Amino acid sequence: MIKDYKLKSFVLMGFAFLVVCSVRAQQTDMASSKAEEPTKTRTELLNELSLRTALIALEHAKEMCDRLEREYENALRLYKENIIYKKELDAALSAHKQAQQQLKQAEIQLEMTKLSFLSNATHITIMEAKKYYDSQSRRMLDLVLKNTSNLAQAESALGLTESEPVSSSVRAESELSLEWRSPQQIQALLNIENIIVSIVDKSSSIGKPYEQIISVLPFGREVKLKFVLLKDIQEAGIQLQYLKQNVTQYIFLEKESLQQMPTVVASQFSQEGQLGTDIRYDLALEMLVTSDKSFSLLITNMPLQINCSFIDSKSGARITSVRFTEDVSKHDLYLRVSIPQNLNIDMIDETITFQVWVVTSKQLDVINKLKQEYATQPIPTQKFDQIDAGRVDLSLIPKGIGRLEILINNLYVQIKPHHDINIKADLHNTGTLDLFNIIPEISPPLDWTAQVLPKSVAKLAPRDKKTIKIHLQPSSDVSVGDYEALIEARGQSGSRIAEALRKRLKIHIRAETHIVTTLILVLALVGLIGTMVFFGVKLSRR
Repeated sequence: MIKDYKLKSFVLMGFAFLVVCSVRAQQTDMASSKAEEPTKTRTELLNELSLRTALIALEHAKEMCDRLEREYENALRLYKENIIYKKELDAALSAHKQAQQQLKQAEIQLEMTKLSFLSNATHITIMEAKKYYDSQSRRMLDLVLKNTSNLAQAESALGLTESEPVSSSVRAESELSLEWRSPQQIQALLNIENIIVSIVDKSSSIGKPYEQIISVLPFGREVKLKFVLLKDIQEAGIQLQYLKQNVTQYIFLEKESLQQMPTVVASQFSQEGQLGTDIRYDLALEMLVTSDKSFSLLITNMPLQINCSFIDSKSGARITSVRFTEDVSKHDLYLRVSIPQNLNIDMIDETITFQVWVVTSKQLDVINKLKQEYATQPIPTQKFDQIDAGRVDLSLIPKGIGRLEILINNLYVQIKPHHDINIKADLHNTGTLDLFNIIPEISPPLDWTAQVLPKSVAKLAPRDKKTIKIHLQPSSDVSVGDYEALIEARGQSGSRIAEALRKRLKIHIRAETHIVTTLILVLALVGLIGTMVFFGVKLSRR
């Protein structure tokens, strides 16, 4: 008996041990299975919540449709038995049809909810943005866009199923069809259509064309767009409009060196300048490089009498060369042309065509040899066409001017009453152009008559003089005093009227004196003084 009892106890203990081990193994398996379950992202959780909302709405619409269908069938049976009126039957039928429409709308809303998950997986990446100068010296921008939509996220979103219990009838009608869940169809859904691309700087469009439309950008494919940059910038905003999204991403533009020589742009191509003045030509030098490059500045076919110098616009320093680096792609400077006052008269009003060069050391040697070869004459432009260098053609027209001056030795005259005035004056052309039809004029005082000879001068060359005679005669009733006459002259220099500076001739008429009267007064004064001396001596002796 004791042995049987011990045997039973041993069997029970073994069975209990097996049960405990089994429970522990099941708990371990459950913990490991929970640990192996992947954590869900915020987007996946939001997608599941949206899906559950759509499924609940569909289930509610389905239940409503089934209930109203049963009510309609019951109303139809009662109508046939003449228990209810036709009006009640029509109301039941109308409610049933309205429930069917709501059921269809719920089904469509479920499908749209799943398709809306694709917007989170759709993305366009800017792969490349390079600016450069083309063969026509235009600023260009090459933009490469790629459809980098997340295929795994799209497959996960379209493959979502409801984890909570939902009626089988609802599941059968709400899940996406098998062809929608195929990899080919999901990739097709990730194709992006009607993408509007533009290049902006702040809020203004600086790319030409101002907009480009990509009809479709397939999943995983790239597209390359070309824009003409209307403004030189270091960074640009790439504006993309697609799928009801308006995205602007600002990026630093990569430089691509396709130029062999800099681009030279002049704001003023042709100018006129007066003798003795400085003329300024604003220049912009641009070049995109990946390594440092230096160039010399040079001028050809400019007469030796005209002095030229290149000035940096920022520092004001005179420069003879420029350097382009990866960070410095543009130089703003100006050419200062000084026209001398005594320029050769053959150059006045003639167009001087000259060239501004940006050259390498080898090209500089070639141009210097041409200068030596054509030392006394302009270099033919055909010779320049053989030099592949940065160049801009400019022109200068030195403009002369005719200046007229009146020269008079003495501007103060003193005369006796009723006497005439005869003086000489010179008309002097101190300008650089001939003067024509010179007319001297004099404005005499009141009651005076005046005459100038000659009355006109047909031509007066630069630095020449012409003497004129001026005659002034006072009237008989002009009294003693000071008077003033105004002398003027004007001539024509081309379409311009040259006027001389007015000269004011001051005239003084002194009172007339008689010699006899003066002599008597002098003798009387001498006699008076002698008498006083005589009586003074007599009184002193007494």
